[in-house]
Amino acid sequence: MKKVFFGTVVALLLTGCVYVGNNFDENKLANVQKGVTTKQELISYFGEPSTSTFDSDGNETMMWTYSISNGFGGADAKVLSIKTHDGKVENYAVTRSKF
Repeated sequence: MKKVFFGTVVALLLTGCVYVGNNFDENKLANVQKGVTTKQELISYFGEPSTSTFDSDGNETMMWTYSISNGFGGADAKVLSIKTHDGKVENYAVTRSKF
């Protein structure tokens, strides 16, 4: 009986969750205003972005990504993408996926 219990515990531990990135708080998007909110404010709301790119005009697009998967093959992911123009938010989008 102890072997069965131990085996069950080990199996449950091996099927734990794995996550990548920082789970950003989507509720803080209510604070983001186009043409007003700055990069520093975005970082204070969501932390440092996972990636940051610049286009040929010098505008920055910052991305925050988070994904979590369980040991049963399921996964959830979300990405927050914010483009700035002249240092202020131009537009943003949140994308969610389930696998």
